[in-house]
Amino acid sequence: MNSLEGKVAIVTGGTGGIGKGIAAQLAARGATVVISGRNAERAATVLAALRQAGATADFLAGDVRSKADMEALAEQTARRYGGIDIVVANAGGNDDEARAPEVRGPFASIDLARVAGVVAENTLAKLFPVQAALPYLRTRGSGSVIFVTSEGGRVPTPGQTAVSTFAGGLIRASKVIASELARDRIRVNCVCVTVVRDSPSWEAVFGEDSRVSEHHRKQYEKIVAGCPLGVAAPSDIGRVVAFLASDDSAYLTGASISPTGGLTLH
Repeated sequence: MNSLEGKVAIVTGGTGGIGKGIAAQLAARGATVVISGRNAERAATVLAALRQAGATADFLAGDVRSKADMEALAEQTARRYGGIDIVVANAGGNDDEARAPEVRGPFASIDLARVAGVVAENTLAKLFPVQAALPYLRTRGSGSVIFVTSEGGRVPTPGQTAVSTFAGGLIRASKVIASELARDRIRVNCVCVTVVRDSPSWEAVFGEDSRVSEHHRKQYEKIVAGCPLGVAAPSDIGRVVAFLASDDSAYLTGASISPTGGLTLH
């Protein structure tokens, strides 16, 4: 369980949901974990749990849509902890906008200008933290980058033009980046998820304040009913990310892995 001892990891969106599960799994394997997000109160709860478990953990505020914020995140992490070994680009852009019926709905009726805005925001949210951390990864002489994105980028799903565009584009871009960075011994892989319980997306659909469309809700209900291995928890995704961050996957780069419990097979 000490496969990440001595490693320093950044997890964007680490203050809750999937990011929280990822941070816990990395910390359990010995990594120093820096979580980033916009909510210091939520971060304090996550940090308390990580530290109580014996981890070295920290919080640095930042908006993944801001290049300056992500550069500051990388610089401060490296300054405080001596470098960066792992970057988990987990946080998205404007999730509420991405769930709006004008963005997530049948192609004939969606607002393509708003779709384009969501695609741009979500793409930058994944790429900014990785580009900012790249000089520090190169200084280490190796590293692991993990993009967490949607399985909608691999499997065509009605109503998900925006998701398919940004997630599918990110998956292809990750392979280009993996090819470019292989000479630096920096590995780049994607984890493509579907419905994950105890996450903001789960709460948006099944929580008391749900405002998603009926089509969106029915899609989630169908997924929940159809997962042969059950619906994933954040810790399930975290274990896959921890494997990709560790030397156990030292010969793996440019891959896209779909921990969907048998719902999709590739």
